[in-house]
Amino acid sequence: MIITPIKPNLYAYANPNVAFEGNVAINITTENTAVSLAIQNNIEHIKKLKYQMIIVPGFTPRNITEPEGTNKQEIKRLGRAIKAMRKFGVPLIMVSGGNVRPPQTPNNEAYGMKQVLMSKFNLNENQIALDPYARTSVTNMRNCGRFMLKHNLERALIITSFGQNFYFGAQAISTYQSSSKKTLGYKVGKFRFLSLYKTSFIPSQEVFKRSNSPLDP
Repeated sequence: MIITPIKPNLYAYANPNVAFEGNVAINITTENTAVSLAIQNNIEHIKKLKYQMIIVPGFTPRNITEPEGTNKQEIKRLGRAIKAMRKFGVPLIMVSGGNVRPPQTPNNEAYGMKQVLMSKFNLNENQIALDPYARTSVTNMRNCGRFMLKHNLERALIITSFGQNFYFGAQAISTYQSSSKKTLGYKVGKFRFLSLYKTSFIPSQEVFKRSNSPLDP
């Protein structure tokens, strides 16, 4: 049987032109071809793992006024993710984040993090999945959930910084699920707080419902 990449339009609903690095639109088909094939070729092994993928959300300071590339906070998250990959034997990382701040910034969070994973941490393209569209913590997880489920993956480990990790994992007291229900109309999945920087994630099938966001539906 000939295996082909999962088409991005099955898990990424945004207009491709809204994600760009510099002045060039990010070609998500090209970016995710190698990892899509790697997942499908190794799915029997991956399905047996406790965590089948690591998710690293991007970060841009809210008060930023000038564009910046991948920042220290994101690099710290990536370093933690690499350690978790080795500890748990996870073969895949998904980076998520769009052109968020300041308005019209030429820097894409996910694309920048992917370059760091390859140049600083020596990962290959077949280990890195890209979501260059998410603009909030809610759609970070929704978009990654879409990718996961279309690739027959069920369990992920989120690696981030403490504040966002608390937001994801301590949902009895954080506002994450209420924000998810308010902006999307549903909960994006199940979360479990594990440690200061780690939360587990099981996506819901509801993630395939589209939102009315023009930049990241």
